[in-house]
Amino acid sequence: MLASQEVSFTLNGEPVWARTGETVLAVAKRHGIHIPTLCHHEAVAPYGACRLCTVEVFWGKRSKLVTSCIYLPYENERVETDNERVRRARRMILELLLARCPEVKVIQDLGREYDLEASRFQAGERDSRSERCILCGLCVRVCAEVVRRHAIGFANRGVERIVATPFDSSPEECIGCGACVFVCPTGALHYEDLNGERVIAELKVRIPLVKCRACGTPFATEEHIAGIQQRLRIPQELAEVCPMCRGVEHRNVMEKVLGFRRSKFVSESRGKALVEVHHLDMSAFRYQGE
Repeated sequence: MLASQEVSFTLNGEPVWARTGETVLAVAKRHGIHIPTLCHHEAVAPYGACRLCTVEVFWGKRSKLVTSCIYLPYENERVETDNERVRRARRMILELLLARCPEVKVIQDLGREYDLEASRFQAGERDSRSERCILCGLCVRVCAEVVRRHAIGFANRGVERIVATPFDSSPEECIGCGACVFVCPTGALHYEDLNGERVIAELKVRIPLVKCRACGTPFATEEHIAGIQQRLRIPQELAEVCPMCRGVEHRNVMEKVLGFRRSKFVSESRGKALVEVHHLDMSAFRYQGE
C-alpha cells in the first residue's frame, strides 16, 4: 500500500498541510478557520451547490475563485478564505439566495455577516414547494448515499427546478426516516406524526407508524426500524420500543442476559445505549456502513 502524501500550502498566510484527498474546507476546519457553507454535510460526499464556501487560490500573480468543499490544494499554493474578492463573491451569492428565499433565517443571518439586509433582485413566480429550497441537494444526497433508497430527486430544469418524488407521488422507496428533513439547512422540508402516520407534506409522503411495544406511542415506520436493527444489530426488544422507553428496556434486556440487577455495568450500558441510539430513530444518516 502506498504511503499517503501530504501537500504543503499556505492558508491565510500560515503554512499548513493537507492529507491525500483532503479539501481546502476540511483543512480550514481542522485549523479552526470558519468558511460558511449551506450544502455541505459530513455524512455525504461534497457537492459544491451553494458556492458559499468560495475561496481565492493564488499561483504567483495569477488567482481564481474555487469552491473549497470540493477543491483539493496543490503544493505551494496560497489560499485566502476571507479577503475582499472572496467577500464580494459571497455577498453576491447571498444576495441571489435572499432573492430566492427571503424568509429563510439562516440566509438572513449570513447576509448580515456580509452587510447585506436585502436583495436588489426579485425572484419570479415559483412552485410553493421551492419558497425555502435553495437546491443544495442535501436531502437528495442523504437519501441516496446514506439511507440508500433514492426516494427523492430533482425535477425540471432552470428556474423551475425543484426537489420532488418520482412522478410527483408518494414514493414506494421512502421509509419515512426523516433524514432528508434533518439535513435540510433552510427548513424547506418538515415532517410530523399525525393519526399514526409519518407525514412529509412537501414530498407527499404518508407512511403508517409502528407503536412502541412498551408505551403504545407511534414512533417510527416499520422499514425504518428494520433498517436500524440491521445496521446497528440491536436486539429485537430494543428495536420495537421508542427512544423514551429504550433506556428501561435496555436495562431489562441486560438483566435478563447477564442475570444480575442494578450493577454499575448495567447503568453504564444503559447510558451508552441512550447516547448511541436515541437520535437514530429520526436521523437515519447517523448510522453509516454495515
